[in-house]
Amino acid sequence: MPFPNFDKCDEQLAEYKAMKKSLDTVALTNGCPLSTRTATLTAGRRGPILLGDLALLDDLTHFDRERIPPRVVHAKGAGVHGHFECTHDISKYTRAKLFGEVGKKTEMFVRFSLVKAEPGHPDVMRDLRGFAMKF
Repeated sequence: MPFPNFDKCDEQLAEYKAMKKSLDTVALTNGCPLSTRTATLTAGRRGPILLGDLALLDDLTHFDRERIPPRVVHAKGAGVHGHFECTHDISKYTRAKLFGEVGKKTEMFVRFSLVKAEPGHPDVMRDLRGFAMKF
């Protein structure tokens, strides 16, 4: 016999179902009852949706005005720590000292950012989004 569940939160839905015997009437936010939530008013059998459909407008306004959680764009990624070795003198293009001396090694860190791709997903789904180098 499995251990009894002592968490009251896990049993809330079952208790509510046992307490509630009849289904509630579906209503708009102003309390007006609806017969169905899945149908819309159209002009004819396959015509455009009418703006007089209060149930649809109520759903759309709630959908548009919902709080959108902030999305972390570059949430997944990888990084590497190593060194950068200058192989050519490019001091005529930059003032950074690390590029002016051939053979100079500089510690660095590179971060590669992905856009919501899990490791193992195909490359065609979401590709590498960007990278950053810190010398």
